[in-house]
Amino acid sequence: MMGLFSAPVCSAAASADQLVQMVKGNTTLDSLCVAVYETVKADTTKAVDVFKAVMGAKDSWTATETYAVLRSVMLASPSLEQGFIEGAKAGGNVGGSYTPSVISAPGYQLFSLLCTMPQTQAVASVVTQGVAGSSVTGGQAAGSGVTTEAYVPTVPAVPTPPDEEYPVIPTPPPTSADN
Repeated sequence: MMGLFSAPVCSAAASADQLVQMVKGNTTLDSLCVAVYETVKADTTKAVDVFKAVMGAKDSWTATETYAVLRSVMLASPSLEQGFIEGAKAGGNVGGSYTPSVISAPGYQLFSLLCTMPQTQAVASVVTQGVAGSSVTGGQAAGSGVTTEAYVPTVPAVPTPPDEEYPVIPTPPPTSADN
């Protein structure tokens, strides 16, 4: 009976301004991601704007933080994930060979923001690969063919270690069964 008269327990979705204040107020990443999820879930058409506002609230983000916020947005609006993956695949195209439907998709806009915002540009490649590696589209992993070459410079190659100083000689096999 008391349940009928009590106030609802659900929290209302935050506005983009409230999310920015959460970032500036050093709210925990978990709390921020829940708030981002609820905000996008309440109005999925604002997903790109919410992501842009949150990412713009700090000078820089780690790959883990960026991935967590981006995943929160995509979990709240699952249709964005497919557009993000298609956008990432189109991101490596050169010479204006982009498909207009891909570019206009909100998922591509998320990908584009991730790669061009100064706050996230340094981690865009890692985050994109994380999203692509954890996505399954059309029954198969979406990670193949995903690149951020159009936006993010390639990581310098790690030098190979020098040859071994002393080569290891394998032990010869036994010569007879009596050995």
